[in-house]
Formats: sequence, C-alpha cells, structure tokens
Amino acid sequence: MKYYHKYQKELEAAGYRVDEHGYVWDSMGNQSAGEDNYGNVQSKDANVTEICRVAEAAPKPILKKIVAKKKAPAKKKPIDTLESGD
Repeated sequence: MKYYHKYQKELEAAGYRVDEHGYVWDSMGNQSAGEDNYGNVQSKDANVTEICRVAEAAPKPILKKIVAKKKAPAKKKPIDTLESGD
C-alpha cells in the first residue's frame, strides 16, 4: 500500500485523484504528489500535505468487539411412546 492510498478518500473529497501507483493528481491533470519505488514521499502542493496532516490527526473511530451470546441449552421434551398391548 502506497502512502497516499491511506488518504485517498480525503484527497478525492478535495478534488484530487490518487492513481494505482500512489501518485496524486489535481483537477487539471498536474501531478501534485507521489511516492517513488524506494518509499520516498514528495509533495509539490501544500494543500495535499495539509489534507494528509489533518486526516492523520483526526481521531480514529473506536471499534467495539462484538461477542456473540451463547444460547441456553434447549430443554428436552419427553418422547411420547406408543405401547401396543391392547
């Protein structure tokens, strides 16, 4: 996963596009930011840097673990038997 893929939702909401290679493009088609093959991140647009900084500082939602309740064992019903002997 590339660096800017973590912020793809926030960047797209601001009008940027993140491609599959991790590059960020503005609405005019200019490259605004990217990541090279060695993991070095560069940004030419201060807005991209600010969007990522704000998204990183935003509190993450706390997920609660849902535990399934165990069902009580079913009561056994007596089996009706037919007796022959009439």
